[in-house]
Amino acid sequence: MRYSNPAPRRPDPAQTARGENAELLRLLVAVSLIVVTCLLVADRAAVWLAPSLPFSVEQRLAQTMKLDVLAATMMGGGKPSPAQREIEAALQGRADRIVRALQLPADMPITLHYVDGGTVNAFATLGGHVTVFRGLLAKLRYEEELDAVLAHEIGHVQHRHVVQHLSRGVVATAALGLIGVRSASVSKWLIGDAQQLQQLAYSRDAEREADATAMLASQRLSGSTRGMVELFKVFDTLQRTQPGMAQIPWLQSHPQPLERARAAEASPGAARALTPLAAPLNLSAKQQ
Repeated sequence: MRYSNPAPRRPDPAQTARGENAELLRLLVAVSLIVVTCLLVADRAAVWLAPSLPFSVEQRLAQTMKLDVLAATMMGGGKPSPAQREIEAALQGRADRIVRALQLPADMPITLHYVDGGTVNAFATLGGHVTVFRGLLAKLRYEEELDAVLAHEIGHVQHRHVVQHLSRGVVATAALGLIGVRSASVSKWLIGDAQQLQQLAYSRDAEREADATAMLASQRLSGSTRGMVELFKVFDTLQRTQPGMAQIPWLQSHPQPLERARAAEASPGAARALTPLAAPLNLSAKQQ
């Protein structure tokens, strides 16, 4: 009796290919999950780390992005007139009073900039730079209204809302700075340009925190929050009565003026008399 081994079965090429494809698919899914997880962790880490960055890092980023000369850039690079410099100095004086009232740290300076443009806006950006436009200043009649605007924006700086909102780009730019890469163009690509920086839309919690800061400053400076109440009432009236005012940049990023007026009205001392703005800040009087 003769015995012989059976001929080995040749693997089915189609079945082999299916097995390899399935293995490759599982590998791709696993790698994708790892990448997505790493990105989510990095994203959350950036949001968590950004407010912990030393304020000096913000200041260096602001210098790299030339935010310290942002107002001049917005006005086409020309030198401000003596009248514009006078207004800017007066704004800085009021901001300094607010900084003292809020007891901001000595290493968190606030620098005011004035833009002689019709945009109804004011905004805070990196490094403690706060910009006020003529268009907004011309809508204000009282010192307390102006103080409320400035204190609100200073509140965004104090509570690190700017750096938190821009956390991903700020952390990436700061990391590049540690290895010697400092480029205005790279920073603008990661963080945003001047137009984007003046239209930041903060969370409702951040806006409430900035409002609370403005109320605290108002009470410490004048014993009243009436300036905030009148400020939001003015803008509510403008929104309802003047075509185009619904697109006011400061209101687009600071919504619900009446709701916020009621919150300020509920604070102690809201019924005190207001102080009319004096020169050179009384632009509303010049328009009448």
